[in-house]
Amino acid sequence: MSLINIRGNTYYIKGGTNSGLYLFTDNTAIIIDPGLPGLRPRKIIKELKENNIEISYIINTHEHDDHYGACKEYKLENKNIKILSSKYAKLYIENPELFSKYIIGGKSNKFLDEFFKRSNQSSLYIDEELTLGNVIINKEVFKIIEFKGHTPGSIGVMTKDKVLFVGDLLVSEDMLNKYDFLFVFDIKDYIESLNKLKTINFEYMVLGHGKNIINKDDSYKLIEKHENAINNYINQIKEDLKEPMGIEALLKNIIVRNDLHCNYKEFYFYKSSLVSIISYLCDLDEVSYTIQGGELLYYIQKNQIMIK
Repeated sequence: MSLINIRGNTYYIKGGTNSGLYLFTDNTAIIIDPGLPGLRPRKIIKELKENNIEISYIINTHEHDDHYGACKEYKLENKNIKILSSKYAKLYIENPELFSKYIIGGKSNKFLDEFFKRSNQSSLYIDEELTLGNVIINKEVFKIIEFKGHTPGSIGVMTKDKVLFVGDLLVSEDMLNKYDFLFVFDIKDYIESLNKLKTINFEYMVLGHGKNIINKDDSYKLIEKHENAINNYINQIKEDLKEPMGIEALLKNIIVRNDLHCNYKEFYFYKSSLVSIISYLCDLDEVSYTIQGGELLYYIQKNQIMIK
């Protein structure tokens, strides 16, 4: 659970969800994405105490509980910690049941809820909403960057050491090779965020999920792989929609064709990403719909070309 120095005062802690840490000169610190509740945050808190480091702020890059879930444990340890997020992420963090409702498309049920242990988040509140651009925290400047797409409230955080924490905008190459049907809320926003990332002047990048720190040069290759993954599934869907097809049939094709691991939760994650791609194609006027025999069917409009 040791702190790993990246550069200057910027560190990270490896885990299922990587956590960032910026150490101030007064030996207080910011945690970026504390991860899930449980044993890991307790070990981190113990190690920080042993090194006389006091957490004063927590920044959450987005509204998924594998990133913010441990906030309450830090807050219980020190009630003066300020928890920060974007305005949109705040809505979901303070009302975690909304995520299940959004995923399932209505009231959630026990089959989905059993994947999300919500008790630790029942009284979690965001103390301050982060604005975009340069933000001063404890006399230090941090750059807050909008990275919408994976979720509507996703942000990146860059320290003065030019280390950029991107949350789940990107995943590691190893993970992408296994799980290339990315969980994306808005395809257009996601593509724009990938393009924005190419223009940012950072030197090292920390992924929410991945074993290695990414330097600027290597980031271009990883971004391209994410773009290819998105375009691959867009093209699969466009090929299937040469004939009218419903969402369930499309989803079955995607899962079977790509041999995707699937449990109840993952089924709805895949369905959410599929609907996002359909909505993207609808907004581009590439896809239309018909209702036949009470079934909603989508189809690709004529004269549409495949993405290369």
